[in-house]
Amino acid sequence: MRVLVAGGGVAGITASVAARRSGSSVTLVEASGSLGLNQSMFACLLSESPRGSLRLKDAQSLSSEYGVDMRLNEGILSVDSSSRTAHTAGGRIEFDSLVLATGSRYVNDEVKGMSKQGVFAMRSMEDYLALSRSRRAMSRIMVMGPPLRSLMVAQAISSGQQVKVFLGAGGLGRFSPGLERIVERAARSRGVELLNADIDNVVGMKRVEAVMSAGMVYPCDGVVMLPRSAPLLPRVDCLVGDHGGALVDRSMRTTSGGVYAAGDCAELRLGSSSIQSRLHSSSELMGEVAGVNAAGGAARAEATGTMALEVFGIEVCTAGIGVEEGTSAGLDVERADSGETGTDGMAGGTYASLVYDRSTLKVHGVQVAGPGAIALSEYVSLVVSCGSTLESLAYHESPYLPNINKDKPPIGLTAGKILRQIQERGIEAQGTHLRHR
Repeated sequence: MRVLVAGGGVAGITASVAARRSGSSVTLVEASGSLGLNQSMFACLLSESPRGSLRLKDAQSLSSEYGVDMRLNEGILSVDSSSRTAHTAGGRIEFDSLVLATGSRYVNDEVKGMSKQGVFAMRSMEDYLALSRSRRAMSRIMVMGPPLRSLMVAQAISSGQQVKVFLGAGGLGRFSPGLERIVERAARSRGVELLNADIDNVVGMKRVEAVMSAGMVYPCDGVVMLPRSAPLLPRVDCLVGDHGGALVDRSMRTTSGGVYAAGDCAELRLGSSSIQSRLHSSSELMGEVAGVNAAGGAARAEATGTMALEVFGIEVCTAGIGVEEGTSAGLDVERADSGETGTDGMAGGTYASLVYDRSTLKVHGVQVAGPGAIALSEYVSLVVSCGSTLESLAYHESPYLPNINKDKPPIGLTAGKILRQIQERGIEAQGTHLRHR
């Protein structure tokens, strides 16, 4: 089996190794002169002591260790799935199966005044290093960009600086309202203010002096712009999803025969719509499944978009979809949470939120915040990927969980609370029906 992999990022490298381990010959083509960097680690460059390696894999080691035929500086321009041929700037490559792992491209959201001194457009590792060298000379910094990346950058630069984060009208996106309030309070305690608005323009003579947003002026001496990204695909005859990525099923198959897709350039079907997951872990999983199946296997990806991180001192773990995504997919979903009480704004120090189907009680989304939340990340991912119901979460055997100090994990407690509320609503509705007879 001849497997062609397009793209040398997280998904492409993982797909190549998986296909080779399955016994196929693999050719990896990458448009640049080297394999990609671990972009999820870029924010660490802003810390006093950067953690981890930025290099995903060396091209030479990928070739010598796994036997992958490497072709750098040779990106795929178009794909003819009927003849199983990919066209590059250097000619044609025939394949039996193809994995598209071409990643994403930055979208140029031009804001007036971006060319002024003190504005940092974060597109590469060099941009993060430049900000790291300069940030100590700035006292008030404005940040604008996608929610998760904005929070990570704001957290890294908030020591000694006043920081405002412009999240856009959508705010923190997939975070539940309760979790959003918890993160907002935690950010405020670190001198970071979160605003649900965009920066309209940057003002100043030669150097940035302020930004304008919704008619308000915010004085500052530094602006960090984190551009949005969009899927990057060659010309290929497959259906695309709601966000422009190649539409795939759980096997990572596109609608073109013999063509798979993984990572930032792919979107998973969800009901009548599709979702994208721009996470390192999701790209690894999707790449592995695509590689196995391109080599003739039959794997299925249970991608849940699980995130586990510490945000301004609060441990946060999320998996699955929110109410808005579920509704757009044609699901009848509802959200309920554990409430927000206690001195730290969370019930017993821990907050949990569940998105579930009203009729089947199947859980489609989980969010947890507080001590021990990160330790629950695998459990949270399994809750969503295994299609757990509220009953199975409320009445399952659970050992003592360190740092939780409860006889049940917060997810189980929240599931039980929701079941009681549903039961009470049912009893109330039945009583109303009898009174009207």
